[in-house]
Amino acid sequence: MRYRNRLHRRDLAMLYNVSAEFADSLDRRPLPDRARSAVFSSIPDAVLVSGQITGEAARMEDLESVKRVLPTTPVLANTGVRHDTVAEVLRIADGCVVGSALKVDGHTWNAVDPERARDFMHKARAAR
Repeated sequence: MRYRNRLHRRDLAMLYNVSAEFADSLDRRPLPDRARSAVFSSIPDAVLVSGQITGEAARMEDLESVKRVLPTTPVLANTGVRHDTVAEVLRIADGCVVGSALKVDGHTWNAVDPERARDFMHKARAAR
């Protein structure tokens, strides 16, 4: 937040990943407690809940438990949201960060496939 203020960028959204992929928290409290703590101490614009690696979905139980303790803070699914799961995810989460599902053949390192992106957004809008 200090860096954002130093940049004079109040419009810069602060997204806090409370279950980062490719990482393990040294904080052994349950995920909902860590999420509440992050919101209390750091005032993020949104909290991200991730799966274990890029492209792997967050557990629905994790999304539900974090949203339950943070009803007024936006909670976003950060990994693994796909065309066939976006409606289910958006029943719990306030939004999602999407990458691999929009790429050619659904592979992380490929370019974005405009048709996959259009189809995904159609499904996301329908779910809302």
